[in-house]
Amino acid sequence: MIRVNKGTIRFAALLLMLLVSAAVASAEPPKVRLGVPPWQGAEAKSAVVAEILQATGYEVETVSAAAVLIFQGLGRGELDVNLSAWVPGQEEAFGPRVDSAEINILGENLRGARTGLAVPISLYQDGLRSMSDLARFAKEMDSTIYCIEPGSGANAVAESAIRDDLYGLGGWRVLPSSTQAMLTHVGRAIRRDRATVFCAWAPHWMNEAFDLHYLDDPADHWGGPGATQVLTLAWSGLPEDAPELTEFFRRFQVDAETQSQWVHAYAREDGALEQVAREWIQANLDLVAPWLAGLQTPAGDDAVRVLSEVAAAW
Repeated sequence: MIRVNKGTIRFAALLLMLLVSAAVASAEPPKVRLGVPPWQGAEAKSAVVAEILQATGYEVETVSAAAVLIFQGLGRGELDVNLSAWVPGQEEAFGPRVDSAEINILGENLRGARTGLAVPISLYQDGLRSMSDLARFAKEMDSTIYCIEPGSGANAVAESAIRDDLYGLGGWRVLPSSTQAMLTHVGRAIRRDRATVFCAWAPHWMNEAFDLHYLDDPADHWGGPGATQVLTLAWSGLPEDAPELTEFFRRFQVDAETQSQWVHAYAREDGALEQVAREWIQANLDLVAPWLAGLQTPAGDDAVRVLSEVAAAW
């Protein structure tokens, strides 16, 4: 009779379980953690990226948080990528982490971006054409600049202008709110022909929905023509841990008109983010293909081919 040691059996069983667990773990798709602030443009852009990555074999986790918390998460390696770092507005918030090599700048993902202060066109016709004119309208505007979520680059630039008494704004204040609340205020002010000044940017549907005018900025406090950039940030370990993924993010770039289309379909036409993203990808595979050309999926397949096959089945 052949006798088998029970300890040997238990060891063999344990070894088999470990091997099975390792095989299952290796089959799990790699996870990409996107840090997304509660801004419609960032949400729409991140949704397009998420659909591309999921179609090509990644698991995507979207983490919604204030921009400053996202930068902290990137620096600690708790998040992988952020697609909405505005320069110059947010450079002070993430720049030190770039300097200390906690965060990498992968590139500029948006062409044609613009930021500044805007007013209804009726005020422009009344002579308010430059930020240097704002002090003359302080009473009508209650010395208030309407802006968006605390911690945003738009708020930071406006607050620094007030702090430095630029354009005679020393006695003014920035009133933060959600983006939607600010835009509701702007729409109401325009309908009632009331004076207001607010943080504005492109791309965004506000530029189509409202008859507005961007105020001249003689001091180039908002960066001057062409100075506004929207950057892709990644935690410093991503290029080594995921070179193919990093290359995709280095290539990913759209123009302001394209992002405006996403935001309009999502925010103005109440389209579901996933559906807006998928429909655009299906209709624009020729634009998406260069972002993936020559890259492989986590399973080792051609990324362009896999995306095309998945998108056809959506």
